[in-house]
Amino acid sequence: MFASFRRVRRLFLKELAINLGMPKMRAVLIFPPILQLVMFAYAVSLEVTNVRLGVFNMDAGVESSTFLQSFCVKPVFKETVGYRSAQELKDALERREIFAGLVIPNDFSARVLGSGEPAKVQLLLDGRRANASAILGGYVAQITQSYGIKAAIQAADGGSVPTGPIARRWFNPNLLSRTAFMPGLICLLTTTVGLMVSSFSISREREMGSFEQLLVSPASPSEIVVGKMAAAVFLATCSALLTTAIVIFGFKIPLQGSFALMLGSLVLYLTSIVSIGLMISSASTTQQQSMLGVFLFMPPAIILSGFASPIDNMPHWLSAATVVNPVRWEMAIMRGLFLRDASLEKIGLCLIPLAAVAAVSLSAAGYMFRKRME
Repeated sequence: MFASFRRVRRLFLKELAINLGMPKMRAVLIFPPILQLVMFAYAVSLEVTNVRLGVFNMDAGVESSTFLQSFCVKPVFKETVGYRSAQELKDALERREIFAGLVIPNDFSARVLGSGEPAKVQLLLDGRRANASAILGGYVAQITQSYGIKAAIQAADGGSVPTGPIARRWFNPNLLSRTAFMPGLICLLTTTVGLMVSSFSISREREMGSFEQLLVSPASPSEIVVGKMAAAVFLATCSALLTTAIVIFGFKIPLQGSFALMLGSLVLYLTSIVSIGLMISSASTTQQQSMLGVFLFMPPAIILSGFASPIDNMPHWLSAATVVNPVRWEMAIMRGLFLRDASLEKIGLCLIPLAAVAAVSLSAAGYMFRKRME
């Protein structure tokens, strides 16, 4: 038992020395995760800002002008552009000179001040940006409702007007997209590092001509797999902790849950990811083939993780397939710990399938490596 541990430890130290001794591998471990984290944080946003709003105002009253002043809300609206006809407004929308158009009817002020039918406006949105259109439509509806409440209070001469429910946003009060997707981004960057380190380990041995030395070494195939896996998990965990520190201290996104629980889930998750990388490396002859295998695995794993779109929105047969995707479970764990301080019971519901995937993938990696050695 002690001799086996010594052999695994030596393989572990050998893998660390090889990976850290190569300048390109050191660069892969440090610079790409930091660069991608910064790029995603500042370049990717689900918020809608700096919108040019086109306006065709057919009403000459004061109320329409006051209503339009409500849209001078920055950073949502950059500027409002007036048009002389509805056709000009539509043409500008088609040419993408504006992102949204507002048509105010000629009886707007009369309806606001009167007690008849409620005043109505028409909002035209560019459906070529479906998600942004839905968000902007919510902004406009909120502004319109707020203006209608104020106008009703003024018209009621001190009377009480029901204002409807007051929204309280849990877990992300300011609705910052960065706060929502950064925990999941840690998971994706950790996945990339773990796969890159592990998928090259065996194919690199073949290209360097040292694979035969492994065959005649005292270490068994299981010990070789465990040694390579431990080194890859250690390096990927260090990279994940660096990324997490940048998110917490650099971008001021606090970790609401337990750090120990997060670290434990990362190690278990990386065990499954590194095992998948070792499977790819065992099936590959060159490092180029390993890279191709990583690219074949990554897109489906990310799409089926719930990072970009909720799993509940997927068809039943596709959402059922996500059960075997380890990225899905770690994504849920990271978001739960960062955003809402998820309890151990909730995290455990994700750790159980993650442990099962890790056990199966590690066993498959060992089997494929032994078959490759025969």
